[in-house]
Amino acid sequence: MADTACDRVFHVQRTLASMDGPSHGPRAIAREAGLNKSTVHRILNSGLAYDVFVRDGAGKYRLGSGAVSLGMRAAAYRFNEASQRQILARLLHEANGMLCAIESLTPLTSARRRTEQYVARRGVLAEPGVVGDGFMASARSLRAGAAGRVLLSGLPATVQRAVAAEALSPSLTGPGYIQDACEFLRAVGDVASRGTAVSWEEVRAGWCAVAAPIGGNVVMGAMVLAKPRADMTPGATEEIARTREAAARIADLLGEA
Repeated sequence: MADTACDRVFHVQRTLASMDGPSHGPRAIAREAGLNKSTVHRILNSGLAYDVFVRDGAGKYRLGSGAVSLGMRAAAYRFNEASQRQILARLLHEANGMLCAIESLTPLTSARRRTEQYVARRGVLAEPGVVGDGFMASARSLRAGAAGRVLLSGLPATVQRAVAAEALSPSLTGPGYIQDACEFLRAVGDVASRGTAVSWEEVRAGWCAVAAPIGGNVVMGAMVLAKPRADMTPGATEEIARTREAAARIADLLGEA
C-alpha cells in the first residue's frame, strides 16, 4: 500500500505502466491505483515537467520518455558485456546448446525484439536453414518463437492482441508455427504460470528453443537456448531448468553493487 507521498508517486507510475491501452484519464488511474483522484492528478501533472508522464489532447496520460530513460540507464550501469557472455557461455556448455542469446524489446519500435548478446558454437549460424548474424541484429516480430512470447507476456493485452493478429511470411516460420491467434494468446498466457516458453520448430524446421523471462515483476528481457530438436531432452525438462537458472543469474546482475 502507498503510505507516503513518495510511495504514491511510484505507485501511480507502476499502476499506469500495468494498465491496458496507450493512455488513461486521472479517474481511471486513481481507481486502478486505489488512490484519491486529486492526489493522482497532482502526481501526473508534476511528472509532466520531467517527461515521466505525457498528457494527450484528450486530457489522458501515458508514460513518457523520462520513464524509458530510467530503465535504460539502470541497465547500462548494471549489465556489462563480459558478465552476460560468461552466463551465456555457461548455459551453452551445461545445456549442450547450439546458440544462447539475451533478447529484449526494441526501444524505438512497437512490440519488436532484438538480440542483445549471443554465443554460438562455431559455424552454427552458417548452417543451411539457420538464421545468420544479420538476422540476429535486426528488429523482429514477437509473433513466432519462445522469446517473442516471453517478452510479450509482460506487455498489455492490447499489444498482445495486435501481435497475435500479425501475419508472418512463411520464410520466417517453421512447421511448428502457431497459426491460430487465440491459441497463440493462450500460449502467451501460459508463460506467467509456467515461467518459460518452449518453441518446437516454430521459426526453423528441426530447431527448437526455450526462453525464460529476465526479471521479476517486470520482464526486462528473455534468456534463450536453441538447439536441434533431435538433441532436446524429453519435454525439454533439462533445457527449461538450465535456461531458468541463466535468466535468474542475469537478473541478479541488477542487484550487484
